[in-house]
Amino acid sequence: MQAFYDFVRSIERHPRFSSQVAAYQYVSPKEAQYASIPLDERVKKVLTNRGITQFWTHQKEGIESLRQGKNVVIMTPTSSGKTLIYNIPVMETVLEDSQAKALYVFPLKGLEQDQVKELNGLFTDLGLQPSPNKGERNPLQAAEVYDGDVSPYRRRKIRQRFPRVVFTNPDMIHLALNSFHDKWKEFFSHLKYVVVDEIHSYHGIFGSNAAHIFRRLRRICRFYGSDPQFIACSATIANPKELAQNLTGLTFKEILESGAPQGGKHFCFINPQYRSPYTQATWLFVECLKAGFKTILFTKARKITELIYTWTTERAGEYAEKISPYRAGFLPQERREIEKKLFQDQLMGVVSTSALELGVDIGGLDACILVGYPGSVASTWQRSGRVGRRGKDSLVFMVAIRDALDQYYMRHPQSFFGESHEAVVVDPQNKKILKRHLPCAASEIYLREKDSVYDVSALKPHLQELVEEGKLNQGRKGDIWFSRRRRPQREVSIRGIGETFSILLEEGEKIGEVDHSRVYMEAFPGAVYLHRGKQYQVRELDIDKRKAVCREVDVNYYTQVLSRKQTAVLSRDKRKRTGKFEVNWGRLRMTHQVVGFDKRRLWDGRRLSRHRLEMPENVFDTEGLWMVIDPTVQRALEFQGFDLGGSLHAVEHASIKCIPLYAVCERNDIGGLSHPFYPPIQKAAVFIYDGYEGGIAFTWRAFQVLREWIESTVQIIKECPCQEGCPSCVQDPQCGSANEPLDKEGALFLLEESLKM
Repeated sequence: MQAFYDFVRSIERHPRFSSQVAAYQYVSPKEAQYASIPLDERVKKVLTNRGITQFWTHQKEGIESLRQGKNVVIMTPTSSGKTLIYNIPVMETVLEDSQAKALYVFPLKGLEQDQVKELNGLFTDLGLQPSPNKGERNPLQAAEVYDGDVSPYRRRKIRQRFPRVVFTNPDMIHLALNSFHDKWKEFFSHLKYVVVDEIHSYHGIFGSNAAHIFRRLRRICRFYGSDPQFIACSATIANPKELAQNLTGLTFKEILESGAPQGGKHFCFINPQYRSPYTQATWLFVECLKAGFKTILFTKARKITELIYTWTTERAGEYAEKISPYRAGFLPQERREIEKKLFQDQLMGVVSTSALELGVDIGGLDACILVGYPGSVASTWQRSGRVGRRGKDSLVFMVAIRDALDQYYMRHPQSFFGESHEAVVVDPQNKKILKRHLPCAASEIYLREKDSVYDVSALKPHLQELVEEGKLNQGRKGDIWFSRRRRPQREVSIRGIGETFSILLEEGEKIGEVDHSRVYMEAFPGAVYLHRGKQYQVRELDIDKRKAVCREVDVNYYTQVLSRKQTAVLSRDKRKRTGKFEVNWGRLRMTHQVVGFDKRRLWDGRRLSRHRLEMPENVFDTEGLWMVIDPTVQRALEFQGFDLGGSLHAVEHASIKCIPLYAVCERNDIGGLSHPFYPPIQKAAVFIYDGYEGGIAFTWRAFQVLREWIESTVQIIKECPCQEGCPSCVQDPQCGSANEPLDKEGALFLLEESLKM
């Protein structure tokens, strides 16, 4: 579309941006690849009436694989018709079997609204809607949502007369379906399909918990005589098949080649190194609106969302009434209303957090502005996939912030457009998570020697520990285990690990939870805690009662924790050599202690004040890797005048920043520690570890791609134009030592030595 190209050229020539356009890439449109699919005549007629008369090659491959009884994972772009791949087999099955059921699972509540509406329309046209009871208001439909936004009355009606398809999320499966499976007996006994959408979002702790939720679901299905097929859908990642198999414990056929047409995308990377990225993005947003482009702007924080929305309304003139913010803190009805207005073209623009990244059909948008790299290539394509959804060209701006990954892609845009190296990592074998789900499984259906899903013989050491801890009872013959508690599921947070602490207002109202492993770092006295776009200051942390008490505030700063760390090597399980360096991977015991915090200005990170604290130690066992520095390299480093401690510290920070290039994760998922002299090995070392009890395999992924990971770290440091280190290379805004000391050039020397053969 010429208008987009002309707009980009005008941005490149504009004095405000002329030196900031880091890259422009036009992703060419792609023609459709069609294939014929034999269909039930009733299904064919319904689809034809909706204008669906042709199918793409990946749809044919997926549908035929499902008809053959295979589990299928589909990784194709946004708007490539993945939904039809599972809706068609579901429709065919319920036409043949009036009792057949399907379960559609989305990672977050609210994402299923469009799909349930679409599927009910198809069921209506097929004549498959249930007859309402006489005088019944708002009768149940063939497909129903069962999540936290549904009233208890409606949920009870659903359980009394099950629909053909239930839309839900992992939290509800964990707490409401699995744990009360006797109330779902009819549904589970006839369950034919389980659809798991957006599987790329199942990473880290959440994904590792979800892996057990799906295994427990499979146990229940087998108990009631069913064995449903699983259908998984993913954005672009390096390991869709491996992820689907790790999540479910089943084998999958993967479908990777899309036959869907795609409109062209004009990608423009903007690097406002000497201007605020937020004001630059606001200016771009207003200009897109003035150009007549229906635009979505994504931010990385709720506070930034509200700020840019406010700035835009002040500058947008006549368009001020045609834009809206959108974030997770809004009530469900507020979110649905904004989505409806976008779809019906009553709004020209929206400023959103990641809440609009997944699943919601908001109609045809023209332009997307990303304020900050979203953290993964998959999320970037998901967000840019919100625009050009009707096969037309679209425009995408990525405005970089001062972050290592943002700057990496500004300097290496070809890496973004190339093959994805990001693997989504989950670890079903994490001991802490496993031991929390085994009592849940045993409370649902007794664990036996020959369990239908779990390898009980391999789990016996864990089962024995749970018996000794009073969480399981063992049968007299020793071949059966059952839970000591009736509903252990209530104590398991699937988006955290370990015991949870409640975040309470002074009046007693609960506004959130934080995991035990994070509570000292995020809810210490004086901490600013963010929840639903609001700031709360922690007034008291009560360890015994597992609660943090806070009050709402409106401040211009965030808090950065200061901490001390210690590590002990429990086992060395793997070892590699790279250059003169030895790199090990194994089990570590970490000791953290919060000793204070800084108040830093919200927009530029400038330190305003420092405060001392004395918090209890937090000790946990995890997985990690450690680089051992050869003494000859250390002597060469010091001979050249580099600071050893600062060099190691900078290596620690920069290498952690690069792990998300290879494993989808959050910054807080990984920790680090450097030692100029580590007594047990009598040498200098840098430790990188998973930030959760038991480990989640992030560092294992880094160990697997060791050389590529180090090469990327070298690039980030070498290409950053700063002199002494900055947030784009070796500084870490969350550093427990306040980024002291750091030696950027020394870090570069060490890493380059590690690459010499």
